[in-house]
Amino acid sequence: MKPDSSIIFGVSTENGEEGKPPAGSSLVAPDPLLRWLRTHADSIVQEWVDILHKLSPSYSRRPREELVGTVTEAFLADLEFLSHNRLTRIELFIDYITEKRLAAGFPLSDVQKAFELFRSIVTRRLLAQRRLKLLAQSVEPINACLSYTIHSFSDHFQHMHERSIREHAEDLEKEISIRTTELAESERRYKTLVEEIHDGYFVIQNGRIEFANQAFCRMHGTTPEHAMGQPFLRFVAPEWHEQFRAAQMGTSVGEPPSHTVEYIRLGCDPENGATEIKAKTVDLGQGLVTIGVCRDISERVAMERKVRENERLAYVGQLTASLSHEIRNPLSSINMNLQILSDTLHLDGFDRRRLDITVKEVSRLENILRQLLDLSRPVSIELSSADIRDVVQSCIDLVEPKTAEKHLKIVQRYSANLQTCKLDAKKLQQALLNLILNAIEVTDEGHRIFVFAKKAQDEYLEVGVRDSGPGIDPASVSRLFDPFFTTKAQGSGLGLSNVKRIVEAHLGSVQVRTCKGSGATFVMRLPWRT
Repeated sequence: MKPDSSIIFGVSTENGEEGKPPAGSSLVAPDPLLRWLRTHADSIVQEWVDILHKLSPSYSRRPREELVGTVTEAFLADLEFLSHNRLTRIELFIDYITEKRLAAGFPLSDVQKAFELFRSIVTRRLLAQRRLKLLAQSVEPINACLSYTIHSFSDHFQHMHERSIREHAEDLEKEISIRTTELAESERRYKTLVEEIHDGYFVIQNGRIEFANQAFCRMHGTTPEHAMGQPFLRFVAPEWHEQFRAAQMGTSVGEPPSHTVEYIRLGCDPENGATEIKAKTVDLGQGLVTIGVCRDISERVAMERKVRENERLAYVGQLTASLSHEIRNPLSSINMNLQILSDTLHLDGFDRRRLDITVKEVSRLENILRQLLDLSRPVSIELSSADIRDVVQSCIDLVEPKTAEKHLKIVQRYSANLQTCKLDAKKLQQALLNLILNAIEVTDEGHRIFVFAKKAQDEYLEVGVRDSGPGIDPASVSRLFDPFFTTKAQGSGLGLSNVKRIVEAHLGSVQVRTCKGSGATFVMRLPWRT
């Protein structure tokens, strides 16, 4: 039954008690975030409606006035949870929107995506405004709000499914022929709903999978036929087996979901295989079964990691800014005096070598400090027409003494369709120079280094460096661009991080191709602008 609009858009329950969050939840958003949400409420709702109207054919057919009303209520329900940790408005809205959307023939996955838009819009706006601290504060309360909303929505579906099965079992004894037909139709209808749900849906009995929808199978790299009868742990990375078993032991019959279980899927790395499960055990009359929903949370994990990285970079920036003056001036003075001593003292043998080593080490310290300062500053680019061949040649000219010292040859290769394009030549030179210097370090004497540039078919400029060094350990590839991560004995771990920041400021990306013992190729991909 559709609830009265005065109840839907209010905050009290039928008995006058306000809704309470689930056990263990006490997340209230900080006041700055709440003020920001209220200030931007109208624009957030409008953007939400605009995206929603294009989300699927089901939403595009709805009147815009209706979407404005439902989105406004969804926003206010989320805001009440974030402000006071109350669930009444969210629960009433879920009841209302479930009935309304199911009546209109909406796929369940479309409604779930609509709920998710709140997080993506808020996150994107905070990033665009560089409100990193506010973004960090928003992650946990917004995740809690949406996690409850979506899981409550999925749990409601589970209750409907269980109730339908029990009703069918009771009615079969009275009207077996009629109820068999109705059961077949019901199973077809609910199977369609299960297959359309955005999250993975599964049923386990005695530790083995009795049912898994297409979303679950896609997520775990299998098929429904292959998944049937397989132990669930067959799809969980071995290092997560013990944690998963412990979570299963803590689940009681009929107990509502009160916690989530996270694991990494078999064959996936931690960045792409993070999965979250919400499940409970029920008795359907033929033994205990576990019914659950699993979701891929890789994007959320990556966002949380990025927030932590931004917090660390902000701290590094503050520390660097406060120390740069105290360190940079003495270093410059030391370097200048060492140069004077090198020119005026007539040293030879070990004394001359020790002085030269000292000069090089001071220069290395100055370079590390400069990279720290670059890391702490936002990257701003100034686009202008430039020929990438000129940028490459300028880098090669700068490293000529180093290549001559090791008898290396740098081979340049360009595609025939290269033209001038818009980029920040100075910043790109800085990034390319870093890649070339890295290649020089790992390439043995007398070998070749390849520097290439081409206009790809997807309208991207690709600029790359290929060395003939020992290659990179596959376990290190995912961390190469992390600040302060290095595989070199005297590396600072800042060079590749700054390369990535410069390329991303151009709205591009950096790719790495490597094979242990066969060298490595770094490719910068930048949008082609004319």
